[in-house]
Amino acid sequence: MKKRRLKVMAASAILLTSFVVLVLSMTKKESMPELTPSQLIVSAETLNNQNVQLVGAISEGSSKWDAANFELTFAVRELEGSEKVNIVYNRLKPDNFTDGGNVYVEGVYDAEKNLIVATDLQTKCASKYEEAVSSDPASSSLQQY
Repeated sequence: MKKRRLKVMAASAILLTSFVVLVLSMTKKESMPELTPSQLIVSAETLNNQNVQLVGAISEGSSKWDAANFELTFAVRELEGSEKVNIVYNRLKPDNFTDGGNVYVEGVYDAEKNLIVATDLQTKCASKYEEAVSSDPASSSLQQY
């Protein structure tokens, strides 16, 4: 009876520890700051070698795709401004990746190089959605083209 109780307590301790580790790892990922390029540059020393989330637009003419090495390099700029942060992404290039498009990047920031080594890259194509023209000025909706 004592051995069974000890086994149950050991299994419970392992499960509880696993649950705590899982919750802490998820909380750490979700607690990353989401920043614009100017906010990241201002906080560069504090955020050096930290995981960050960056939102902005792909700087025109900055993207280079090396298909042989699966390496995408580009710069993210402010939506309304000129500050830029360089990005290196070592996975497949998203289909809707275009210069000027909106982008969300997650990765580790190197302040000295003003560079994020991205682990996640999501693009948005704002031009796909336009406000529909309606005869009723009180109503408006979005249509996808």
